[in-house]
Amino acid sequence: MNEHLLMALLVMAGGAVGALLRFGVSILFPVPEGIAWNTLAVNFIGCSLITLLFYSMDFDPMMRALIFVGIFGGFTTMSSVSLETIGLYVSGSWGLAILNFVLNMTACVGGGILGKLVSVLL
Repeated sequence: MNEHLLMALLVMAGGAVGALLRFGVSILFPVPEGIAWNTLAVNFIGCSLITLLFYSMDFDPMMRALIFVGIFGGFTTMSSVSLETIGLYVSGSWGLAILNFVLNMTACVGGGILGKLVSVLL
C-alpha cells in the first residue's frame, strides 16, 4: 500500500476515535448554559496529553499521524496550538510563543464572532 494512503487512513481512523471521545465527553458531561466546562476539560486534557506524549516518547511518522493528527485532531484542535506554542517556547522563542498563542486565540474567537455576524445576515 502507498505510504501516503496508509498515513491518510491512519489519520482518518484516529480522527474518528478522537471525535467519538469528544462526543462521549459531551454526552457524559452536558453543559446546559454558561461556560462549556466539558470543552475546557477536553482542551486541557488534550493539550496536556499531546505535549506529554510528544516530549516523552518517540513515534515513527505513521504513529505520529495516527495519534497527533488523527486522535488529538479529532479530540481537540487546541492540542495542536498548545504543542506548537510550547515548541516555540522550548526552542527559546518566547516572543513567538506568546504571539502564536495570542494570534490563535484572537483568530479563533474572532472567526467565531465573524461567523455569528454572518449567520445573522443570512
